[in-house]
Amino acid sequence: MKDTRLKIDGSGYKYYENLVEHLGTKDTKIIFGEEFYWPRQFEIHLPSNHKTSCNLHCKWCQGGLYDRQLGTWEVEGLDILNKLKGAIPYHIYGGAYTEPTMNPYLISYLATTKKYNNCFGIHTNGTKLLILEDTVGFLTELDRLADSKEDYLSISLDGGLAWSWAKAKSSKSSMFYDIIEGIRKIVLIRNKSNKSYAIRVCYLMDKYNDSEGNILSVIGIMKDLGVDSVRFAIPYAKYNQTFDIVTKYKDDVEDVCKDVYAEKVKPYLSDDITDKPYVFYVGSDATNVDNYTFNKCIYNAYQITYGADGYVYKCSAVAAPDAKQCRIGKITSDLDEFKRLINKNKNEAWDCKKMCFDKGLRCNRMAIELNQEYKNRTDK
Repeated sequence: MKDTRLKIDGSGYKYYENLVEHLGTKDTKIIFGEEFYWPRQFEIHLPSNHKTSCNLHCKWCQGGLYDRQLGTWEVEGLDILNKLKGAIPYHIYGGAYTEPTMNPYLISYLATTKKYNNCFGIHTNGTKLLILEDTVGFLTELDRLADSKEDYLSISLDGGLAWSWAKAKSSKSSMFYDIIEGIRKIVLIRNKSNKSYAIRVCYLMDKYNDSEGNILSVIGIMKDLGVDSVRFAIPYAKYNQTFDIVTKYKDDVEDVCKDVYAEKVKPYLSDDITDKPYVFYVGSDATNVDNYTFNKCIYNAYQITYGADGYVYKCSAVAAPDAKQCRIGKITSDLDEFKRLINKNKNEAWDCKKMCFDKGLRCNRMAIELNQEYKNRTDK
């Protein structure tokens, strides 16, 4: 199947192209060179409500096997954003195991992001959008702040019908309708303001939600609401598992389902990039265990991560206490220390196999693409 990932209006689904644009050169020597440069994005994993890491129990939660500790470092994080004064252009609010909309500081972070003309991305399960709008006007404020076509709100839906959503999320089916109404409200608010930020929906497929009824339902609902894109994908194996288990998952799930799911969604995929929603499918070939043939990590050039537990991590995919060897320091509000940590993360000697793969840690889709491309271009 052809590569149908978006590359319009800052949608950000072709990662090496994004990195080259950020660095301003195709010369790979800059990545580990002595000259200091800021990464493209700052990933901030807000520690939910400090009581529980998430309000759902998703079957395919990538961080479901992590130790989910929560820190209380939000003031320091806001301080460093103010001191950066816009130096890192993209701020991503998500989590390896946390839900950002549960955190009381989220709107303050978004306001600080926009204060310095940076762009934000929010990755959420969507369950809190409706109640946050009804109680504190969260969506109205998000819309007021969003002033770029590269700002986005991404909702992990994973179900076209309430019962299948509940199966995937191990939660009450009534919450599905809260998500839909939350999406409806943010689209209506955006329509009124005529803003250009993106509202995206992600849909991980499994045996509970892969029916034609589910597929037609989610596409129909999202077309009616007017979201920008719907991405269908196969969930990849959870993090923090040995590679033999991940290989078995590839054999039993990814290889079995990838073509089946591709055929199921094929009749509904978009041909025109202007379609709304733009419906596309991402198979498992790009993320399965066979891709880990590289040993150099250049993800440092793309991002740095403040983990929910209060530490700075080399990679957003391993930002958890189980990956202590991937910590590069404690979360700080000191700008000089922050720059030192960024330079520390620029580590050409990092051994991916020894430090990550042998310990059951893996890259996300972005890092795989970046590291594979770097290997292809440098043969390192």
